Amino acid sequence: MARTRVGQTVERATTVRRVFGRWPLHWQFVALTLLGNVVVVSLGLGVAAARAVVSDDPVSVTVAVLGWGAVLWVVSRPTGEPTPYDEWTVSRDDAPTVRLSVLVVVVLLVLPAATSALTAGSGQSVSESVPPSENITFYTVQGNEQGSATAGVFAIDTESKALVWKHTSYYTKYFDVDPIGEETILFTVKANASRFEDGYSWKAVVMNWRTGEVVESFLVPPDTHDVDYLGDGRYVVANKLQQRLQSSWRAVLRERGWAGQNRSVVGHQLYIYDVDADRIVWSYYFDEHFPLTAGDEIDNDYTHLNDVDSVRNGSAFLVSPREFDRVLLINRSTKDVVWTLGREDDYDVLHEQHNPVLLSEDPPTVLVADSENDRIVEYSKRADGWLKTWEYHGELAWPRDADRLPNGNTLVADSGGGRLVEVTPDGDVVWEHDVGFSVYDVERLRYGDEPTGPPMHALTDAGTAGERASAAGLGSQLSDRWREYYQLARWVMPQWVTTLDFLLLHVSVVVVLGWLRFEWRVRRA
Repeated sequence: MARTRVGQTVERATTVRRVFGRWPLHWQFVALTLLGNVVVVSLGLGVAAARAVVSDDPVSVTVAVLGWGAVLWVVSRPTGEPTPYDEWTVSRDDAPTVRLSVLVVVVLLVLPAATSALTAGSGQSVSESVPPSENITFYTVQGNEQGSATAGVFAIDTESKALVWKHTSYYTKYFDVDPIGEETILFTVKANASRFEDGYSWKAVVMNWRTGEVVESFLVPPDTHDVDYLGDGRYVVANKLQQRLQSSWRAVLRERGWAGQNRSVVGHQLYIYDVDADRIVWSYYFDEHFPLTAGDEIDNDYTHLNDVDSVRNGSAFLVSPREFDRVLLINRSTKDVVWTLGREDDYDVLHEQHNPVLLSEDPPTVLVADSENDRIVEYSKRADGWLKTWEYHGELAWPRDADRLPNGNTLVADSGGGRLVEVTPDGDVVWEHDVGFSVYDVERLRYGDEPTGPPMHALTDAGTAGERASAAGLGSQLSDRWREYYQLARWVMPQWVTTLDFLLLHVSVVVVLGWLRFEWRVRRA
């Protein structure tokens, strides 16, 4: 009866297990270390392949189907008699040379990653002198899904880029940061559960960053990305919570009278919280105004509401339900949608955007971090629809914030690229700072929260001068797929792993698999 390669693989694995214990200790260490890399890379490949299929991108789907098809063919193809390759043997005399070669190659491949690990966090000492307010740039780093020591809110000297202040003690996740005056900032955070009552870990924090004093803090629903201050002790909260809410967290919110904790749909809501009265005074639920098909299903990430800005002196809110692929302006008193930019699954306009900014009202002009399209884009409303008046690609990778500065430049948080970038209307980079993967928000202190510099139509007639379109060749598309895979992997692996480290670890996996195959042949011979 024909044996499959699955059966042969099991037999060979049993053989390797028996001889593994007789290997020198240093070889066992190398093997286990690199096999750990195999596991990480394999998980990353699985996640990337699944996302490629879901994204319906032709290049990604083709690569995924061919790759997994080849794997299934290799491990399942019937092989009656052993093939010439199966009968190949090696001399034990070759083993020392091969092992020494493998050791040298492995050390060279892993050395860059080891160096990155040892030097991670260097240069993060805080300067003793704080520059004037006009020279301060704030940014937040979200951190990955496992929690990251790189997460925090940071202040740097804009000119020298020296770190002048940081807050990282909450450790787990940081999202939007808003300057409120020269000494106070507002940010949303998830902290270690032990730091909060009843294990509940989500708060909005108002802090005097110069002294470190917490001026005010209050609970927000889990995974809240943005809270904006309205004045007079009132805050508007973008509640992106999904229906799945842990019972212990629900109990905490119930005790504090959080409106909506007993609804079948507990999140996807805008609400205004009055700190002095300790109650919600206004609320807007998206499922009461939009069909359940507008986003990613009501039981999942229906809206992924990631941003809210108060406009028109607080009489309206600019909001970003990411899963709707839309930016909305909502009238506060009537709760009507004044206008909509984009529509669900119309990815040419917006694709899962972040942090829009209303640059002008006449005509309505919006600057958006168009995240999944890897660009910053500006639209201006005309009588016949929205006109794209500016676009910047550059080398952006999943940007999540963009502000138009008074001088006409655009300040960008390049989340996947791990950097802050300031570009001119023509797309030239005039300022750049590497800050680490998953940077979420960036603000210049002197301009306050979400500066609304001039729209592009007020600066130039060549509205698309800043466009830097990517080449459409196959090589470029494959490069983009690799970059997306790397970005996905960074959510589960240490933040210090660079693009080069990641590539070399993949090569090391191939080397160790070939070496293990060689060792099995030696033992068999």
